[in-house]
Amino acid sequence: MNMKKPHRLITFFALSLLLLGCENASHSTAVSGGDLTVIPVTYTYTVTLKDGKTEKAKKELFNYLQNNKKTLLVYGANITWTNKQTKALADSASKWLISSGTPIELVKVVQSPDTKQPGAISLSTKLYQVQTHLCKFRSISNYHSGDDGCYSDNLRWQAMLHPDRKLAGYSNITADNTQDQ
Repeated sequence: MNMKKPHRLITFFALSLLLLGCENASHSTAVSGGDLTVIPVTYTYTVTLKDGKTEKAKKELFNYLQNNKKTLLVYGANITWTNKQTKALADSASKWLISSGTPIELVKVVQSPDTKQPGAISLSTKLYQVQTHLCKFRSISNYHSGDDGCYSDNLRWQAMLHPDRKLAGYSNITADNTQDQ
C-alpha cells in the first residue's frame, strides 16, 4: 500500500503540469467580433401655411405621409405645431398615421416652442443606420495577419433586411411590402 501513494502523487503532479501547460499556451482565434457603429439620423419635414390657407398645406402634408408611409409605419413621427390651424393639421396627420397602422406610442403630437415660424407644422422621424468599419487589405501569404472575419461580418450586417430595426428595438414591427411587388 505504501507504493501506491507515491505513484498516485506522481500521476497527480504530472496531470497538473500538463493542464497548466495547456492553459498557458497561446490560443489565437481566427475571427473577432463585429465592429459596428449605430448612427441615429433624424429626418424633418416642415410645411408652412401661406396666407393662413390650410388646404394647400394639408395636401402637401398628406402627400408626404403617403410617400413615406412604410418608414412612418415602422419608426413613427414627432409632429410639432405652432398655432390652432396647424394643431388641426397635426391632429389629422396623427389620426391618419394611427389608422394606417403606426403604433400609438410612436406618434407624438406636441406644440413647438419655436415662435419664428408661426404657421408651420413639422414631422420628425428618427432612424438608426448601421455602419460597418472599413476592412484592411488582406495579405494572402500571411495567415491570421489582419482582421480575419471582417468582410464576412460586414457582409452579414449588410445582408440583413433591416439591421437598424433590430438595434433600435423595433424588431416586432414590420411594414407590409407586398403591395409594391
